[in-house]
Amino acid sequence: MGWPKNLVLVRHAESVGNVLSGDRRANYAVATHAYPLTERGRRQAEITGKYLRDEYGEFDTYYTSYYRRAQETMSLMYPEARVFEDPRLAEAQRGIWHAMTREEMRECCPWEFDRKDREGLYHYRAPGGENWPDVEMRIHSFLSTVSRDLDGQDVLMVVHGHWLILFQRLIHHFSIDEVLKRYREALFENASVTAYTAGSYKSKPRLVLERQNIVPWKGLV
Repeated sequence: MGWPKNLVLVRHAESVGNVLSGDRRANYAVATHAYPLTERGRRQAEITGKYLRDEYGEFDTYYTSYYRRAQETMSLMYPEARVFEDPRLAEAQRGIWHAMTREEMRECCPWEFDRKDREGLYHYRAPGGENWPDVEMRIHSFLSTVSRDLDGQDVLMVVHGHWLILFQRLIHHFSIDEVLKRYREALFENASVTAYTAGSYKSKPRLVLERQNIVPWKGLV
């Protein structure tokens, strides 16, 4: 077992959810996994796709989450690709916070605000949702699949911003404080490119960061 020759991760392009406030998303009559790309997002994906084809050509394997915004991003970048959909790539599920405004939450479940503050962002699990360690368990599982099945391949994945931050926590052994800082800074832009290559450390295979948060559409959209 080893690692892909190139593992390229693209955060999905701008979706409706990226341009709505939390309260407006709560009142938007579409499930979060079904948010479509905006017109600006579609253009971002097309430009990032051209960048990837110029840099890498075609890939051996393509993965997305089941979220519409990830799938639309991939289809615009590589329209002819055979894409594998994997639920382990999904964004963190935030449970009732997806469907209720802050005012509704305070009327219904005021204790959730106190519990969230007490437990902190990393540990807090909303009713019907996941906490960050839950997502990390999914990523751990997916990395085992990558190491077992995709050794030596060129792999392209369309993922989500929070997922990508936690992916890097596992790869680089970041502390909780570091990953919270990266989350608050919104490190990865829509349709940005982060890439790893296969390397080694003390004769053991590892992923080596090659580029991070490259934004091919910057200044063009």
